[in-house]
Amino acid sequence: MSRLLWLPMCGLVALLAVASSARGQAKPYIGFVYPAGAQQDTTVQVKLGGQRLVGTHGAVVSGEGVSAKLTEYNKKLGNQEMTLLREQLRELRPNAPKSARAKNAKGKNKRKNAGRNKPKNKVRNKSLPQNKETRALIARIEKRLGDFVRRPACAAISDIVLVEVTVAPDAEPGAREIRLLTQRGVTNPLVFYVGQQPEVARKPMKTCPTQVLGKEQFALRKRPNEEVENRISVPCTLNGQIASGEVNRYRFKARKRQRLVISVKGRELIPYTTNLKDR
Repeated sequence: MSRLLWLPMCGLVALLAVASSARGQAKPYIGFVYPAGAQQDTTVQVKLGGQRLVGTHGAVVSGEGVSAKLTEYNKKLGNQEMTLLREQLRELRPNAPKSARAKNAKGKNKRKNAGRNKPKNKVRNKSLPQNKETRALIARIEKRLGDFVRRPACAAISDIVLVEVTVAPDAEPGAREIRLLTQRGVTNPLVFYVGQQPEVARKPMKTCPTQVLGKEQFALRKRPNEEVENRISVPCTLNGQIASGEVNRYRFKARKRQRLVISVKGRELIPYTTNLKDR
């Protein structure tokens, strides 16, 4: 404290201003982890959703025997950013789908030029030579366009981070804590389990769109029939996500008079969830 007394007054004021802005800065936050665990001696890709995750540069899991590596960060995009992505995709692949505005403009020009003589020699856009890096970029842009939701049901979990988690064979089983490292600091922790049984995980869901009163059916997720029911072998650990209006089924073999123990982790994984119960 005596050191602060030796600071010049302007330096002390600047120091207090920095401390005040740090306290007022919103902290990064994660709201879900999927799958919420992994078996010993395996490597899995984990999807985390949250907000204010710009500048995420790493991930950590508490305890020994578990390592995490950041592989991808996708922030929530706006309409202008989506337009820029479509334009970039058209430059890389001229046959890419165009935006609604571009389609309308093309339709107007077509009607305006109706009846005029068409040029004899039509010049077509040719695709640029695509190397491995270009193809990877095209695939990533197409995925971002396909995952885009204009109005997400929960903006608090619309920033997406993908993390590769590796669990050592001798890692102690049980609950751990996983966090993301960002420019704004470390996020809140969520539970991540190290298990001993084989893990079964459905394909991660996209961000759900918000529902409009009276038009809820338009916000329901469209999925193929094979995703409704999964065939599993017991014993195992199931990881699942479910959207509004959905039913997920699991089919497995069991013998007569065989005793089965099913333990469900709901609120323990996501504390703010009120309609899930641990059994």
